[in-house]
Amino acid sequence: MTTKFSLFPAATTPALTDKAVGLQGGVDVSYTLQQFATLFGVQRFFANIGDGVNVAYVVTHNLGTRDVDVNVYRNGTPWDEVIVDIAHTSTNTITVSFSTAPATNQFRVQVRA
Repeated sequence: MTTKFSLFPAATTPALTDKAVGLQGGVDVSYTLQQFATLFGVQRFFANIGDGVNVAYVVTHNLGTRDVDVNVYRNGTPWDEVIVDIAHTSTNTITVSFSTAPATNQFRVQVRA
């Protein structure tokens, strides 16, 4: 069996909606990168949070489950993880709460399913 996949343009980060096209058993197949991520159990979402005013942020990850791991870390040196309150508010959102309002884009949140 020969498997052939199309190439992405150089210096381009593929999006989850991009497709990998190949042959499977002599038949053309096409899968999105999101489908590959789901197949291999790797689904992630990243966002910058902080606006200098609010202490709570609703983050929409659209991963379709409350069973997610969440990490929050500084968006600058020393890039350390911080302890925050996380509420798994729905199957597609979490709420991240701080004790004081973070500066604009001070933190980065990673959500993994």
